[in-house]
Amino acid sequence: MYAVWKLCWTNLKHKKVQNSFIAIIIMLAALLLSTAISVLNNTNRMYESMHEQSRGAHQILQMENGLHDPVEVHKWWEEEQGVTVSDLMRYRYLSSMSHALKEIPNVDLFMMDAPTGPFPVDRLQFVEGEEQSTPEAGTAWIPTSLAYPNDIHVGDSVEFKTDEGTIRLNVAAVVVDISYCSPFATSGRIWLNHEDYTKHMTLLPGEDKYMTGLRFEDYSQQRAYWERFEQYLGTPYLESVKDFESLSSYYMIANQVISFVMIFLAAVMICVALYTLGFTIADAILSNYRTIGIIKSVGLSSRKVIMAYVAQYTFLALVSVIPGMLVSNILSGTIVAGSMAYLNTGSLGMNDVFSGTGLWTGAAVVVVILLSALLFANKARHVEPAQAVRYGMSEKEYSHQSGGTGTWKRKLLQLGALPTSMIIGLRSVTKNIRGSLLIVLISALSTAVLVFGFLFVYSIASIHGTIAKWGYDSADLSIRIDNPAKMTFEQLQEEVLSDPRVKNYSRYGDANAVVPIPMKDGAAVKQDTMGILLTVADGNYDEIGYENVDGRNPVSANEISVGVNVARTLGIQAGDTMDIYIEGTKHTLTVTGIYQAIANMSNTGRITADVIRTSNPDYGSATNTTFMNLHEGTSTDSFVNELQERYGSVIGIASQASLVDEVFSQAVKIIVLPVSVMALLFIIITFVIIYSICRINMKKESRTYGIYKSIGMTSRQIRLSETTGILVVSGIGALVGIPLGLLGLPPLLNVILSDYGIVKVPLIMNGGGIASMIPLSVIAAGLGCWAASKSIQSASPRVLVVD
Repeated sequence: MYAVWKLCWTNLKHKKVQNSFIAIIIMLAALLLSTAISVLNNTNRMYESMHEQSRGAHQILQMENGLHDPVEVHKWWEEEQGVTVSDLMRYRYLSSMSHALKEIPNVDLFMMDAPTGPFPVDRLQFVEGEEQSTPEAGTAWIPTSLAYPNDIHVGDSVEFKTDEGTIRLNVAAVVVDISYCSPFATSGRIWLNHEDYTKHMTLLPGEDKYMTGLRFEDYSQQRAYWERFEQYLGTPYLESVKDFESLSSYYMIANQVISFVMIFLAAVMICVALYTLGFTIADAILSNYRTIGIIKSVGLSSRKVIMAYVAQYTFLALVSVIPGMLVSNILSGTIVAGSMAYLNTGSLGMNDVFSGTGLWTGAAVVVVILLSALLFANKARHVEPAQAVRYGMSEKEYSHQSGGTGTWKRKLLQLGALPTSMIIGLRSVTKNIRGSLLIVLISALSTAVLVFGFLFVYSIASIHGTIAKWGYDSADLSIRIDNPAKMTFEQLQEEVLSDPRVKNYSRYGDANAVVPIPMKDGAAVKQDTMGILLTVADGNYDEIGYENVDGRNPVSANEISVGVNVARTLGIQAGDTMDIYIEGTKHTLTVTGIYQAIANMSNTGRITADVIRTSNPDYGSATNTTFMNLHEGTSTDSFVNELQERYGSVIGIASQASLVDEVFSQAVKIIVLPVSVMALLFIIITFVIIYSICRINMKKESRTYGIYKSIGMTSRQIRLSETTGILVVSGIGALVGIPLGLLGLPPLLNVILSDYGIVKVPLIMNGGGIASMIPLSVIAAGLGCWAASKSIQSASPRVLVVD
């Protein structure tokens, strides 16, 4: 055993630089893998922890159309064992909120008549302000999803525009409202004092709407409750239901995309690390072939020689994994903290949710390195002492080397048109085919990650250019009538929509619908109905820029287009018919198209207003949102400013770009850090691996460099020659990596986002940005080779020739 440890220690001591770089490679691979797994696990754990602490709802029932008696519905659920039910809360919708004289765009507000707390379901967690049972008169509680991005704090004044005027309230508390404060969401609940609600909300046109939350002791049994509930009603439940999957989806989506991409790339990096490990062990055995032969001739068994190499690299793995885990904990904590900021109450430390994930990941990496070292070091078993002492290598290898250079290599080196430095560089890379292939591989992967990372970040940052492919409209402007007493739609048509600068426009509203799910081959399904949110157009979908992945938009009173998840659940395609209940009325509609949409996980549909008017002729009278396009050459910002100056608070108007930025700007902030880290890690590992390969090769070629120096070449010329050869090989790898980054990695996003309603992620090509990414891996390769060749500069020709 002493001999094993002595041999192991000698290998560690005499090859410090090489061992250090192997340790760095292992550390980076462990760092990326651990970070990815930690982000994925701890995102779920943090959400689940807060959901449990808040007693979050599994489902939220919204009763807005009078199709069921809210009191009756609430009473039935209250009497059920195993279900905790919130108070029956009434609310009204508002879509205008201002802070510090600045309009907050793109908000859908539930103005809640706050019951007395603490709530049995969706218990509010107070981040700022004193915790009270109910807001005081003249104050409101604001969710973190509205407070954080708009810098709203306790004591600030906020304003809400209604049909009757403006409501001004002071912020008494900022709260985590688990069901309505997720990233990217545009809706939020504003909690009002009962007197304020009665004073301001009940005077508005229309009737109160009702909401109640359900929390199941065993969520997997919720379908059994719903079967009994719908038997009690005698009909399907025809109002809106938000289930746990949709309530939690926006919390999970960003980190799941990041994590799965990082896990894939970490697996690739580990494979590269293992290939490098095998290359290094094979070189170590070849370099010490004669020594190993002598050791075996004096009685040390092959098993003990193998164990020396296994111990060496297992030790390196243990040493390198520890700092990797420490950095991973910090990095994953930063990523999770950024994406889950709206759940941070200050009392729950972000690091509290990080436990043994990193340790188990680190242990797995060490085991993989141990087994790989055992596999690669097995070559030492084939060392024959007699051949080792005589040739310093196996007899077969000696015969191969004595046979001279291969035909294609000789032809390559006979290219007299090439500069001498280029020929010398190419000679080095062709002589070491295995190392050159590794350089091509790591350069290709590094380039692919850089290109893909830029493409992904740029596409999200420029999402307004592909917003229609994410399920939204691509209109230039959105106009909302905030004060119907001073502006009717007819007036808007006459004064604004008839402006010669306006190209086209359409009015839009929404409606809740219920779709029966047919049984398939007698198999049981999770539920027999599903609720979907409908976009209702009193106009033309195509003009406003709505797109489909298959088919077309609806144009008549018997047509509908549906989201991909609705089509998947129902097993339908364009041209099929489907039954749907809208505002309690059954319709049979023809599916004209299928589209992808990130909103509501694509559990949505599109119809024309004529569909609803067949049963409700007055539909549309309360629709107050209009999308419009301007003629080419018209300045959107100037048009918006002009209308704001002319109409003030009577209408709300915003450009499509500002509305998109309001929703997706946080997505850019979330993904920039992990994507940048992935790109940086691959650049570093490119440098490290190529440094290690070149250092090994240069040590073997020391006699050749001595000859070069003896015939008059300078150290700088030799170093440039070697670097040139590496740049050529790395350039080949970069060219391979470009299509991999553009075509190979993006399908990963499609797989990840498919369940969220996006089957083909819209990416935007930017030639200049992509081109700027390509040279980075080649530059890293060149620097790695140049740094490794420094030893040539310090050695004299005499010593080199002697070596």
